[in-house]
Amino acid sequence: MAFVTSDEEREIAGPAPLISPAIRFAVSILVGLLAGLVLQVFTLAFLGRIGGDALYIRAIYTPIGFLVLAVTEGLVVAAQVSAGIATRSGRREILRPLPTFLGIGGGLLLLIAGAFAAASDPILTVVGVAPGQRPETLAFIVAVCLTSVVALVPYTGGALLRGIGRTVVSSALSVGFTVLSIVAMTVLGARTGLGVLAVPLATLIAGAVAGAAALVLLRAHAGRMSWFRRDAVAEVWAFGAPVAVTFVLLSSVNFCYLWVLRGAGAVEVAGFNLGQGANSIFMVVAIAVGSGAAIAVNLRPGEVRRPITRAGLSATVRIALPSYAVIGVLAYALRHPLSRLLTSDVEVARTTAGYFLWMGPTFVVFGGTLAVLTYLEQVGMAGTALLLNAVYFTVVMVIALLLPQPVGSMALTKLLAISNVIGFLTCWLSTRYLISRPRFSRAG
Repeated sequence: MAFVTSDEEREIAGPAPLISPAIRFAVSILVGLLAGLVLQVFTLAFLGRIGGDALYIRAIYTPIGFLVLAVTEGLVVAAQVSAGIATRSGRREILRPLPTFLGIGGGLLLLIAGAFAAASDPILTVVGVAPGQRPETLAFIVAVCLTSVVALVPYTGGALLRGIGRTVVSSALSVGFTVLSIVAMTVLGARTGLGVLAVPLATLIAGAVAGAAALVLLRAHAGRMSWFRRDAVAEVWAFGAPVAVTFVLLSSVNFCYLWVLRGAGAVEVAGFNLGQGANSIFMVVAIAVGSGAAIAVNLRPGEVRRPITRAGLSATVRIALPSYAVIGVLAYALRHPLSRLLTSDVEVARTTAGYFLWMGPTFVVFGGTLAVLTYLEQVGMAGTALLLNAVYFTVVMVIALLLPQPVGSMALTKLLAISNVIGFLTCWLSTRYLISRPRFSRAG
C-alpha cells in the first residue's frame, strides 16, 4: 500500500493549475457537443417536414438513435482515456488501437441492425407503426445502423484527438461533420426522391469525408495502426462498456418516468416531457466540464496519481457549480417564456413552467453531479459512475412508486428536485472517499 506524503502533495500541482486547462478543454468540447445537438434537432425537423409516413419513422428514430449513441459514446470515452494515458506515458501508440475500437463498435451496430430486422414486427407493433409503413421504417433503421459504422471513424478519431489535448481540432472536426451532414441531407432531400433515406445517406457521406480528415490529422503524430490489440479490447470493456450501459439506463429511466405518470393526463405528461427534454440540452455543459477536467488530469504527468485525480475532481466542481448556478437562475426566472417557446399549448406550457419552477433552483447541484459522474467515467472509474447512477435511479424510482396514486407531474418534479440535492451530496462524498483510497496513489 502506497501513501502520498506531504512532499509529494506539494510537488504535484494542486486544484488551481488544473482549472485553466480544464476550462480551455471544456469550452472546445462544448462546441463539438452543441454541433452534435444541432444535427440531432435538424434531423428530427427534417423528418417532420417530410410528413406523412415519415412521422412514424420520426417517432422510432429517437429510441434507435439512443442505442447508436450508447455504442458511440462508449467507444468515444474508451478512445479518449486510452489516448490520454498513452500521451502521459510518452508512448506513440495513439492510433494503434483505432481498428480494434472500430471493429467492436461496428460489430455492435451490425448486431443492433440484425436484431431489429429479425424482431421488427413485434417491435414496430409496440411503437404503433402501421403495417403498410413497416418496410420503409425497417429499411430506414437498418440503414441508420449501417451508415453509423462509417460515422464511428470521425467520432472515435475525434476522441483520440481530444485525449491528446487537441480539443480545438477535435471540435472543428465535429462541426465539420455536422455541417456536411446538414448540407448533404438538405440537398438529397430536395434533389432526389430518397425521402427519409436521405438521412442515413447524408451520414455516410459526412462520415466518409470527416473520417478521412480525422485519419490525416491523427497520422501526423500518432504512429501506425495495429489491426487487433487485446489491450484495446480491455479498455473498451473497462472504460466504454459502463458508459454505454449508463446511456441505456438513462433511456430506461425516462420510460419509467412515463410509467409513473400513467395516471396523469396527457397535458401533464407532455409538459413534464418538455421539461425533461430541455433538461437534456442543459446537460451538455456538465458533460463538457467533466470531460475537460478528465483530459487535463489524464495528460498531467506524475507517477503518484491520487492528488492529481483529487485536484481534477475539485476543478470539476469549481467550474460546474458556478456555470449551473447561472443556468438555474435563468431557467427559473425565464420559465414562462421558455415554456411558451417549447410549446404553443397554454396548458402544456403551464405544466412545463411548473417543472422549471422546482427544477431550476436545483440545476446547480444537478450540473455538479453530472459533471462529477462524467469526470469519473473518463479517469478510469466508469464502473463506479455506473454504480452510483444505478443506485440513485433505483432509489428515486422506488420512492416514486410509493407516492400516493395517481402520481401527477408536479409531485414527480418535486421528488426529482429534492433528489438532485441529495444526489449531489451523496455523489460528492462517495467520490471523495473512493478517490482517497490507496489504489489512486500510483498510476495504473
